[in-house]
Amino acid sequence: MHASSSRHGNVRRPLRPVTVASICAIALACMMFDQTSLVVSIPTIGRDLDAGIAGLQWLSALMPLVAASALPASGVLASRYGARAVLRCGLVAFAAGATVAAVSPDLAMLLAARVLQGLGMAMVLPNCPTLLAGNVPAGRRRQRAIGQLLMIGCVGLLLGPVVGGALVEALGWRVTFVALAPVALAGAVAAGLLEETARAEPGRLDLAGMALAALALGTLSWALIETGRGHASPVMVLTGFGVSAALVVAFVRTERRVVNPVLDVDLLRVPAVRTLLPATFGYNAMINGTAFVISLQLQQGRGVSASVTGLFMLVGNLGMPIAGPLCAYLRPFVRPSTLMLASMLILAAALLLLAAVAQASLWLSLGPLAVFGLCAGILYSIDTMTMVDAIEGPLAARAMSALTLMRQIGSVVGIAALASVGQLSITLGIATRGETTALLVSGVLLVLVALSTGPSLRRLS
Repeated sequence: MHASSSRHGNVRRPLRPVTVASICAIALACMMFDQTSLVVSIPTIGRDLDAGIAGLQWLSALMPLVAASALPASGVLASRYGARAVLRCGLVAFAAGATVAAVSPDLAMLLAARVLQGLGMAMVLPNCPTLLAGNVPAGRRRQRAIGQLLMIGCVGLLLGPVVGGALVEALGWRVTFVALAPVALAGAVAAGLLEETARAEPGRLDLAGMALAALALGTLSWALIETGRGHASPVMVLTGFGVSAALVVAFVRTERRVVNPVLDVDLLRVPAVRTLLPATFGYNAMINGTAFVISLQLQQGRGVSASVTGLFMLVGNLGMPIAGPLCAYLRPFVRPSTLMLASMLILAAALLLLAAVAQASLWLSLGPLAVFGLCAGILYSIDTMTMVDAIEGPLAARAMSALTLMRQIGSVVGIAALASVGQLSITLGIATRGETTALLVSGVLLVLVALSTGPSLRRLS
């Protein structure tokens, strides 16, 4: 990064990489705190607002669903106006959504607030690493800064379950949203200290592609969630899957025709992008789907309090801050493919072990939970580092949007599918508690993800 001139002609000294990482991490920490505190508070919200499992699935999945739908627009806007401007707008929108959520009298208004927060998340997540890359030169300094971004951002990940669980028990679930708004606004102010990123030539938004993508993902989520409800109509569910498939076909055809598509086909020519996207979808579905399931198992299945659940989820998150610096250190010595494949297989083993001890002593789950967090952190770190290195310049924002899009789609599908698998196993009389079935299925599926993406991952440099 080179020193730049301010509007008064003075030369602005570039900020230290750790300072840049810390500023970007404020936004990331807000998103992580929200997600992990919600996981702990969901059962309490369900009781207070009289929401069943399907309602809780929508509550957990709606924000990443909206984020996934809006991410393409975020990438286009960042290319046009700069990652800093879009990130700051996203933090303001996120703070507004958190405020609405805190005063929501019913599930409908809370879901509307999550829509606003999802729009904010779409503007924030891909632009954190993009803004960092625009303010830190390429090379080892940038790799260390990305590790620092993830490590500092994980403060929100660690505080979410512990502070969130304590707040839920002491003051109620609404306070977890109240706490987010001022921090998000402070992050928007701090981001003004960073340089704006490079901009591309303006183009038209692919509104048709965005609408088709949102409808396809929303319809698929509805069909998956309805599958787990015992009284769901098979005809309606199958129709939902069929409509979703048709919308995907229409989306692909639309993207081949438009000038500025939601999913930039040119990005798929980059081997790292083409390799990472399917793997990212697969392991994010398992990671986020099982986090939802584990919280339900602890509080509804085991009768554990929100604060104790928060402590157990903390164990599951402890490895994530370590993963960023660890990956930056190991990167020159260990191939990314080796780290990713090993992490997926070890994570799958941890999920299967969690299923095996689901009815045993709670303490036996601590080891698998710790491994769960470390492996998830390694996967998130490696895919971010690889994508940032693979794409430079104005297309970097779209590349990170594509990566974040796959993460969010994976989250939505994982939450919708795994909880429904558990519910379906109860309906069919296979199990008395669906969480164990969901953990078993997730472990097996993650092994299949590793095996199916392994050949292409090995070609990563």
